[in-house]
Amino acid sequence: MSKPAESRLKSKLALPLSLLILFLVLTGFSYAYSTVATGNIHRQKEYLVNSLEHYITDCYASKGYYPISLNYLKDNYNLTYNDQLFYIDYQVMGANIRPDVAVIELNDSDT
Repeated sequence: MSKPAESRLKSKLALPLSLLILFLVLTGFSYAYSTVATGNIHRQKEYLVNSLEHYITDCYASKGYYPISLNYLKDNYNLTYNDQLFYIDYQVMGANIRPDVAVIELNDSDT
């Protein structure tokens, strides 16, 4: 190939190749972001579950009964959480029976 033909071929390939590289870089960043965000939500859920267990145990140890409701924990133990991300199912069985607690992640489609 002659020099001008090579030059034209390189210039024709430069734009598609640049766009392909840009696409791959953006896809990589998008994947990394979603991985970090998902891990962050799982850590928040784990922290919330641990906090609930701690508050429930502390209430029973200090007062002699389990918390009567989730609102009791919010009011007396300053329990805070993102109710757009998590739903807490708090089922009281009795004053001396540990409540059944489940933390459920809400998906974007559920909100």
